[in-house]
Amino acid sequence: MIPVNRKYPIAAIVGAARAHAERTGRRISYEYVLLQGVNDSVEQAGRLAALVKHRLSHVNLIPMNPVEGSPLAPPSKQRAQAFQATLQAAGISTTIRATRGLDIDAACGQLRARQPQTVLSPA
Repeated sequence: MIPVNRKYPIAAIVGAARAHAERTGRRISYEYVLLQGVNDSVEQAGRLAALVKHRLSHVNLIPMNPVEGSPLAPPSKQRAQAFQATLQAAGISTTIRATRGLDIDAACGQLRARQPQTVLSPA
C-alpha cells in the first residue's frame, strides 16, 4: 500500500532498525496503522510479531481515523484489542493509540482542506 516499499522493502527497514537498537541500546518504536479488513487480522498480527520481535521494540497500534469519502475504515475496538493481544502474547510491547480530534476533523490523517459548499438559491 505504501509506494516507498518498492524501493525500501520492509525487511530491510526493520533490519536497519534492529541494528540501530543493538548498536545504541535504544528501543525502536514501530507505528502500525490498523485498517479494517486490510491489515487487522490475528494472522497478520502474528506475522508482524515475527517481523519486529526484538528485545528493544515497541509497536504503536494506530486505528485509522475515518475520513469522509475514503473506502478505508478503522477496525472495531474488539478487533484492535485482539491484534494487540496477539502481539503481547508473542512478547511484543504494544499500545493502542487513543484517537483525539475526531470531532473537529483534526485527528491523524484527517487534516486536509475542505472546500466550502456553495449553496445556490433559486433565481
